[in-house]
This record gives sequence, C-alpha cells and structure tokens, in this order.
Amino acid sequence: MAIVHDDFLRHPVPSTPYKVVGSIPFGARTSAILTRLTEPEGATTDAILIVQREAAERHAGGPYAPETLRSLLLKPWWQIEIGRRLRRTDFDPPPSVDTVVLWLARRTRPLVADGEAAAYRRFVRESFGRRGRTAGRCLSADLTRRQVRRLSADLRFDASAPPSHLSFDQWLGVFRLVAAKQ
Repeated sequence: MAIVHDDFLRHPVPSTPYKVVGSIPFGARTSAILTRLTEPEGATTDAILIVQREAAERHAGGPYAPETLRSLLLKPWWQIEIGRRLRRTDFDPPPSVDTVVLWLARRTRPLVADGEAAAYRRFVRESFGRRGRTAGRCLSADLTRRQVRRLSADLRFDASAPPSHLSFDQWLGVFRLVAAKQ
C-alpha cells in the first residue's frame, strides 16, 4: 500500500488495480476527479471519498436523488452508494456545504456488454440530453408512440414525466429494447 499526497489530476495513476480513499476538493474539481477515477479503461477498483452531498447525489442518482446523465453513464460499470452523512463540525474549519461519504465500486460483471458500451453511452446522451422534454418525447427518436406506451406500462414509468424520473433500471430496459431493434 502506498499513500500519495499529490494533485490527483496531475499524478500518474497506476496501471494495475488500485483503490482510492480520500477527501476531495468541493466544487468544480470534484467532477473532474470522479471522471478520472471512473474512466472505462482505468484501473480503479474502489473509491471511498468524502465529497459535497450535491456532487454525490449527481453521481449516484437513484435512490438518493433523481437520475442524472452522469449517474446513468456510470451505473452499468459502477456500484455507487452514498454512505454516512458527515457533520460540518467533523471538519476544521467546518465547510459551508453538507458532506457525505461516497463509495464507488467497479462492477466485476458490467450490466452493459463491452460491445454495447458505446451504443449505450450514445443512447443515454442523446435521449436524456433532450432538455425540457418528457421521457416519451426523449425516446421518440428511437421508438414509436405505441412502443413508448407499451414500454412505459411494462417498465412502469410515466412517459409524460421528465427523463430524470426514470430509474436506472428503466433506462437500462429501454436501452435493451432499442438495441435489440437494431
């Protein structure tokens, strides 16, 4: 085991499996650090991090918060949990934001096959990224209205709700149907 005190975004990461434990800066760098940790070709196996609660929710999505594009892009390859909420007084000086322990563990068997990874990412980005729309409208580029109605009944989601209201499992189910059609 090696303890490294350095800027994670500049420090070369190991090419062999490794774990990360730490408290990462709050703010803009949080996303960059989490992105580097979870790169598909990376060797990170686990990360236990103290992060700002809002950032943890953005990356974890359901059941902690609505799904986000980021959470949907991570979940096929990562198990993500928000653990203990920390008190501001646990820090010196106390932060002005709420903090939690975020745990990320690379899945030993991804929920999307390697050959479908690019298609999944493209599907989620294109579908979820249509802002101001309903889930049904977001899916209309890939599915007919009838297919959306049937799928929303089968997967139990409201097609008139925003796309963030669909769970990861529902998004995965929709992707699998769309991928099977192609």
